[in-house]
Amino acid sequence: MKRILKISVLVLAFSINVNAQDVHFSQFTQTPQLINPGAAGNYIGSFRGILNYKSQWSAFGAPYNTYAASFDFSIAKGNGKHAYLGLGGNFYKDAAGDANYGNFLGGLSFAGVLPVSSYSSFSAGLHLGLGQFSANLSKLTWGNQFNGKEFDTELNSNEVTSINTGIYPDVGAGLYYKFQNSSNYFIGNSLQSFNIGVAAFHVNQPKQNFLGVTDDELKMKIVGQFAGTFDVSNSKVAFVPSMFYAQQAKYKEITAGMLLKLKFGAQTRYTGIFKESALYFGAHYRLKDAIIPQVYFEFSDYMIGFSYDYNNSNLSDATGGNGGLEFSLKYQVKPKAIQKSSF
Repeated sequence: MKRILKISVLVLAFSINVNAQDVHFSQFTQTPQLINPGAAGNYIGSFRGILNYKSQWSAFGAPYNTYAASFDFSIAKGNGKHAYLGLGGNFYKDAAGDANYGNFLGGLSFAGVLPVSSYSSFSAGLHLGLGQFSANLSKLTWGNQFNGKEFDTELNSNEVTSINTGIYPDVGAGLYYKFQNSSNYFIGNSLQSFNIGVAAFHVNQPKQNFLGVTDDELKMKIVGQFAGTFDVSNSKVAFVPSMFYAQQAKYKEITAGMLLKLKFGAQTRYTGIFKESALYFGAHYRLKDAIIPQVYFEFSDYMIGFSYDYNNSNLSDATGGNGGLEFSLKYQVKPKAIQKSSF
């Protein structure tokens, strides 16, 4: 029965990955290029690199693992008062179940960033990538390998043992707006910032061919997102709301939530450079699917985040609420302030 369930999950994964929503992370604010190529290079700082990992659906046996990495930086930014370019690179790899069925996608993001005031900027981005779906069916067992007592993997299954689609080109585009009333991140400043964007992925709707007998389209996906940081004046507290919306064919996802940010920091002993640290905690809710508690720790240029998807959909009868553990690590070179803390 367990093997039948695994094979059924694999078949389901084929239909979901091709016809429904792409791989995505619950920590969507930590995957800027995966949700909008216009975000490339449009931030305070000179370089940003992010690693992401998620493991989910372990209740079905072998978990589904997703890996991602990205980097982006600005070109000819100068003092940030004139138009400049953003360039980024990103990839993700999804490996589902015993057969490691999944998708690899890697690409580059190009963005033109136009400051429209001292505090805000608008950008338009383009994503160009290459992807491939694959699976290793040799790790599965089949009915004709049952010898009467057990499954003998030495017996020939007479089944196709690998699936690889051709490499497909992938095109995406996005519009992105960012507001931030200060270029500093330090205690004592009242920071009000937010970003909002809309993007389209798989604009070219690339064809997918499995076993030479199917011809599916990777449907275009529309994404909208919002994230903000709003300091409480004269305090170490800030509210950090965010939301994510995606639609691909008839499938939709809506995730929204709020984090509380508690700031603290210290001045370096010899340079006088002040570095802020912060603790973020809170939760998001993915409509009709999962409650997602989250915690992040930020120190100077680094941020590390953990979250867990607690499944509360109809699938929870099978999963027992077990969803997915997620981890992110971000390195972002930010401007520093040579000043003393008053705290």
